[in-house]
Amino acid sequence: MDFQSFPCLEDTTIYKSKIDILLQQKSSSPFLQVNQDDFFLNVKGVACFKVKNGNKIVISPYEGVDDASIRLFLNGSVLGALLHQKGILPLHGCSFRYQDRGIVICGISGVGKSSVTTAFCQNGADFITDDITPLQINETETVIKPIKTQIKLWDDSIKKLQIENTDLKKIRPALEKFYLPSPEPVKDKQQLNHLFILKKHNKSKFITEELNGIDKYNALRKQIYRKLYLKGMPETEKKYFRELLQLSRTVKVTRIIRPDICSIYDTMHIIEKEISR
Repeated sequence: MDFQSFPCLEDTTIYKSKIDILLQQKSSSPFLQVNQDDFFLNVKGVACFKVKNGNKIVISPYEGVDDASIRLFLNGSVLGALLHQKGILPLHGCSFRYQDRGIVICGISGVGKSSVTTAFCQNGADFITDDITPLQINETETVIKPIKTQIKLWDDSIKKLQIENTDLKKIRPALEKFYLPSPEPVKDKQQLNHLFILKKHNKSKFITEELNGIDKYNALRKQIYRKLYLKGMPETEKKYFRELLQLSRTVKVTRIIRPDICSIYDTMHIIEKEISR
């Protein structure tokens, strides 16, 4: 398997080998063990993964598994563990640059983050990351750390965005979800100016709300990618507490609740109006 597509390849060693579970876990379940500098994940039928010290990944594949499935978990859950070990706060969101502003769209899986990001990229935005957005936060600013990712879309979204699906690669053989060809990504760190939290409801109208105070902090904390891992990483959790407080002071956060059934471009235009305020 070629690991060249891994988002943090420049300072990470990746190889295949037999893996032992952790001996000292601070957080443990049948398939997941975590402590401050060590991580073990068993994805049945795919592979066991181990992440160590923020710079080493070991993979032990199950027999007969396809490379696409390994890549999906490597570039998702395993990448999240690596970023947590590095102390780089990852949000569950997509990011892009639009009108010279750094934008992040967060939300749960299936809410439309990647679809709306694609719509923005069709209308002049510069793509930065899909699904996982690492942030580096200091006292004066928050920047988006570019990593090598590809937008992933379900087949119905591809049709709604009028994208031709002839040679697109599936993210896993059994799923009708595909990687889009990578647009030229932003390579330099981009200041984060506006963060959106996208949700949906069964009503017909869009609701927009700028968040402030403790509601803003709590909403940001919920956007941490693979927040479950932090149960075994108390030092990292403390660091993120301080960084999220700083983020809540310096970055505008808007919650967008969209109708369950609506146009991707309608959602894009609602967010576009908020960016321009």
